[in-house]
Amino acid sequence: MEESKILEIIYEWKKYQLSRELKNRKVLNKIIKNMGKEIIDIIGVRRCGKSSILSLLMKELNLNEELILYVDFEDPVLINDLSLDLLDQIWEVYRIKINPDRKPYLFFDEIQNIPHWEKWIRKMRDLEKAFIFITGSSSKLMSKEIGSALTGRHITHMVFPLSFEEYLDFKGVKFDKTIKEFIEKKFIFRKHFEEYLYEGGFPEIVITGNKELLKQYFEDILYRDIVLRHEIRDVHLLRQIANYCMTNIANQMSYNSIKNYFKISHDKARSYISHLEESFLIFQLRFFAYSVKVQELNPKKIYCIDNGLRNAVSFKFSKDEGKLAENITFLELKRNDKEIYYWQGNNEVDFIVKEKDNSLNAFNVSYSDKIKEREMKGLKEFANNFGNKVANLTILTKNIERVENGINFIPLWKWLLQDKQGDEIG
Repeated sequence: MEESKILEIIYEWKKYQLSRELKNRKVLNKIIKNMGKEIIDIIGVRRCGKSSILSLLMKELNLNEELILYVDFEDPVLINDLSLDLLDQIWEVYRIKINPDRKPYLFFDEIQNIPHWEKWIRKMRDLEKAFIFITGSSSKLMSKEIGSALTGRHITHMVFPLSFEEYLDFKGVKFDKTIKEFIEKKFIFRKHFEEYLYEGGFPEIVITGNKELLKQYFEDILYRDIVLRHEIRDVHLLRQIANYCMTNIANQMSYNSIKNYFKISHDKARSYISHLEESFLIFQLRFFAYSVKVQELNPKKIYCIDNGLRNAVSFKFSKDEGKLAENITFLELKRNDKEIYYWQGNNEVDFIVKEKDNSLNAFNVSYSDKIKEREMKGLKEFANNFGNKVANLTILTKNIERVENGINFIPLWKWLLQDKQGDEIG
């Protein structure tokens, strides 16, 4: 690629990123806290705000413009030159023409589009030539192969669509989590939660209200992150399986059930589900057991990256409030880096959270003001099975709030605004 074209790309993207007016994201503080010699990789589903976080980082670090090298590897201009040679060219032009001697900050967006990118990035890190921030829309950035190549050299941060707290901020609702303010704004929170439950948290959708974009997001994820990358021939089948999974969020599912439903091979079912998971479109939740073999023998539960995206493309015949509430709960636990499972005996427990001290917290989601007996029975059965390992039993409700027979009942919208790492509000 010509030197003048590379310079044009560097300057245009830097100008754009530094000119953006953006809302803050909670993950930003975690990233800054972990900065050092390690590579920072920021991963997450397409359009969740990874590029915005890079822009926020540039501003938060208050960097001299000459120290910034930002490149988006989904720029159409680069599409025919994606290689390690391109990385060498960009680096050489930047060093000669812009910043020959000071240690720069590299911000490389959608780096997974460059084959074998990890070799180049590792060399830059090992020689301590730059502070490195990379983003990607593929969980392969966390895969064993990449982990091996960058062992001890990188810290991964996963970005999700907006949390409910971030959603409120994007809607202009400010609060400091004081009990007084929480009580006074209770009905405001409830109103916005009803919207969030169905709309989801993709930033651009929240800002513009244009829900038609969600269908395009879905197509982009399928084609750009799965079909092109894995050379999928049966795109119709892939879309059918994706729709099936998103329709059936919060349900148990196995590769055999996919195999039988679509009349395909077990290997193809496993492969397609793996691709959907890799693109962050869906997640699989394992059964809780201390034996890995028992975990593997049980079916997994399926969840989706965003309620709005799910509603835009799934085959639904009702409002599915219960499923959507459970999906939001799953995403909030994942967003807070919790180790989570489900459990089932005679009754089911939606989520088991294994804390760092090995204690267990059990959650059932009952988005209703009439709690069914089985919700309480499931929690009690789990507590009886795992004894003093169980720290807390919680039912997340629509509006009910009380403590009864050792079970905490709390509205889901309120629980979402609690600090999952420390003190609670309310």
